[in-house]
Amino acid sequence: MSAQRDLVKDIIRELVRLEAIPIAERSKVDDFSLPRMIDAGNGESLIVSRKLDEGIERVAKRLMDDDPLLKPKFTQAEWRAIVRRAFGPALASIDVDYDLEANALTVLTQVKKTANQDATGKSIREYAFGCTLFGGKDFKPFSIGPVLFEPRDVWLERKYQDSGISTRSQRRIERIWQGGKLRKRKPSFDSIAELDVIDAIGSCKFVCSIAIHDLASEAGREKALMAARFATTAIALMWQTPSKALDGINLLFDREPHRRKALTFVPGKGVLSGSSWSHPPFGPHIKPVEWEGILAEKADIFAVVGEMLAYVISPDGAVARPNMMSTLFHAFLWFHEGCRESSSHMAVVKLAASLDALACGRKSGGILTLINARLKMEDDKPIRPDGPTLKKAIDRIYSDGRSRLIHGNNQELGNDWSDTKALAEQFGRLCLLLCLDWIANTPNCDDPDQLRLSKT
Repeated sequence: MSAQRDLVKDIIRELVRLEAIPIAERSKVDDFSLPRMIDAGNGESLIVSRKLDEGIERVAKRLMDDDPLLKPKFTQAEWRAIVRRAFGPALASIDVDYDLEANALTVLTQVKKTANQDATGKSIREYAFGCTLFGGKDFKPFSIGPVLFEPRDVWLERKYQDSGISTRSQRRIERIWQGGKLRKRKPSFDSIAELDVIDAIGSCKFVCSIAIHDLASEAGREKALMAARFATTAIALMWQTPSKALDGINLLFDREPHRRKALTFVPGKGVLSGSSWSHPPFGPHIKPVEWEGILAEKADIFAVVGEMLAYVISPDGAVARPNMMSTLFHAFLWFHEGCRESSSHMAVVKLAASLDALACGRKSGGILTLINARLKMEDDKPIRPDGPTLKKAIDRIYSDGRSRLIHGNNQELGNDWSDTKALAEQFGRLCLLLCLDWIANTPNCDDPDQLRLSKT
């Protein structure tokens, strides 16, 4: 409390100093040429300085550091904005000629009260992202925990029914999705919302939705995106090469197909050019009945993924198995990034990190123990006919690929690492699937070390 109050005293001292300086000169040494202002309430504003603004940022950081429960609920920028808004009325309420210590306590108490009202407010926000899931049509909606995938026409009807989209906008959006053209509307909140839907869904045939509770807007969106990405990664695990499946399974928010051109100059031949699509416009082809069969067959695995996704978007991490879910969170984060990575070298680093997360950070020895337990493979046995032993394969991935690249002494950096990347991806996929299966069949275990120690 005293540290927080000392920071507020610095702000009040700066406020007192500013009162003796003409407004036109308060921004004299500031990169921001216009006067800085804070809303003081009742239509009034306070003209402040860069130093005072930086003081408010320090208070915001201190308040967040002193209350860890705030960190999952707000981005730092959101929290700074909340605290800054709270400072205006609080500073305007004091008499700067009064006792500094008492003024600091008054301002701090009022700022914390106002900011905490925002922090404790209950809210529900549903985030929706256009998604290129599967090629084909007639798929039924399905959920992986809190993440819902729907054909876009089903999603549009649902949002119309819950009054999220107006009748007029629904008809116009359907028309544009069917290839029609629209007459220009008069500007209004509804017309803006209509254009936002058209832009956000684009040509995607699916919509991915996540309902978020008790998180600020930006923090909620970031966690919703993370949950959506992990859910698509879980879907991609059903294919032999998840990275290839994820080439076509995308959130429009993240990337949109586009033509890529490269120029090559060869002496005597002029310019040679080539082009290709950045990635497929839709995911792998699968029949709806086949996908429903996979959902049924892997229901236990998807249930655990859903449990992990609930942990990802939780405002407080209060789930039944937080330690196990945290391990899966780390593993999915690295595996997703590894599959998305365009550089084979960096993909090996990230995929090795995913394996290391499942092994609870026990490095290559822990990864070997994890594979011994879950894949039933032995260190000194070849991983395939005429192939390297398991130990040599993991050394190649973890020591040669990950560690040497991170530490700057990989002597093979200029070589092609695509084979090692493919090997790391296969080990990562199998370990994730078998760990998810083990967790599903051991519902009372919250000790992630058991993933590599339990032989059953």
